[in-house]
Amino acid sequence: MDYHYIVDRENHKEYVWEGGQGVRVAPEIISVADKDMIREILITIDCPKSAIYQGFELNGQENLFSTRNKAFYNNRRRLVAPAFGLQHLRSLEPIIHECINVLLRKIDEILDNPEAVKSEKVKVLPPGQINIYSFMIRLSFDITGKTAFGQSFEMVKNDAHPVPHQMAKTLKRCCQQAFNPWMKYVVPIDFSFVEFVTDRVKQRKANGEKDRRTDLLQYLTDAQARERENGNGETGNEYEDMISGKLTDKAVQTEACVFLIAGAETISIVLNFTLMFLVKNPDKLSKLKAELDFAAASNPCSSLPTYDQIRNLPYLTGCIYETLRLRTPPAQGLAREVAEDTVMNNYFFPKGTTLLVQLRQLHMSDEYFPQVNKYIPERWIPGESPFPPVQDFTYYPFSAGSRNCVGKNLALMELRLILAALILTYDIELVPNQREDYVHYITPSLATGKYIIKMKRRQEE
Repeated sequence: MDYHYIVDRENHKEYVWEGGQGVRVAPEIISVADKDMIREILITIDCPKSAIYQGFELNGQENLFSTRNKAFYNNRRRLVAPAFGLQHLRSLEPIIHECINVLLRKIDEILDNPEAVKSEKVKVLPPGQINIYSFMIRLSFDITGKTAFGQSFEMVKNDAHPVPHQMAKTLKRCCQQAFNPWMKYVVPIDFSFVEFVTDRVKQRKANGEKDRRTDLLQYLTDAQARERENGNGETGNEYEDMISGKLTDKAVQTEACVFLIAGAETISIVLNFTLMFLVKNPDKLSKLKAELDFAAASNPCSSLPTYDQIRNLPYLTGCIYETLRLRTPPAQGLAREVAEDTVMNNYFFPKGTTLLVQLRQLHMSDEYFPQVNKYIPERWIPGESPFPPVQDFTYYPFSAGSRNCVGKNLALMELRLILAALILTYDIELVPNQREDYVHYITPSLATGKYIIKMKRRQEE
């Protein structure tokens, strides 16, 4: 069952206007699930983000995620995007491996001694069972903290750091207020976690060369220095610098915060649902295990696979893509605004209309995805799929057009490395009779906030 969703799939079909292209959900908001219209909105016309995104401004600053200004976005993306290129991502791989190894040691500790979790004030599970939902969230925060500004929250170790918990509550409030602006007068949003990031950025800049790291913050500070050297730095007019997307000190702090927010939430959700689908489909799990075993066959015992070994594995990629289809991260849709009176697919949309792009509805259309509710990674593998190839312009897990996800490569890198490490290290099994209903805020998440699986160290062969 889905909660906090504007129009569910069946209602979208029932109330769609003639031609099957949209549902009016408010006087100036149209929900769109038609593939041709979505292509027009995101790619051909490239509609700007709607005013809803202003609710995600931080530090009194526009940022790469929130901005509606194309000039600002293009300049900021020019400065930030290379940080997510494969060349720079390779420098982050050891950081991700370090965090994964902390997780593996923690899981081993619990498997050897279930009472070890008592210090975390949670219910002790039967031997061999792990609340993987909790650990994937905690691992995602640790990796994002470490890759964004060089500091793990050590959530895997003790789940005690206040910033991730406070940030999760804030994101939920932001989402609620984006669609219900009146709520800001009833429940104000606490942005105090921004101060934590700001302090870390100031500390890094104060330490200079003594504190150089291979993280995203270092890339931002280096990019800022290059802009200044090239004469493209700040002008001194704070407002003009902000709206033009200059990398001011405050902008560096804000984008570092965006990295933290964007990374942890999405990664953990995709990991959790992928593991849930795999234990529920042991034949798929066996195929993935065989593929990973072959790819890592020459590795020393207990060593983690490198990204080069797994980045092009078709079944691993298929498992991730299928999860992204069934549990698309932007659960509330992508809100875009018609910048001027526009005719789209023979329909007239006046300037200011909000078009809510329903990626999840598109991904769950049986017109484009046969056996739409089933987890079938093979559909993404040419030669193995029981269906015709997936049609173009029917799948946008990372959005599309000029506003596509700048962190896509990092996200896929983390997902592949973490899943590979878990599957290569442990035998995992389903614990039956668990609730699987989920709620929608910024991303879909399990309503219970937990998912238990059986885990056992694989025997060395």
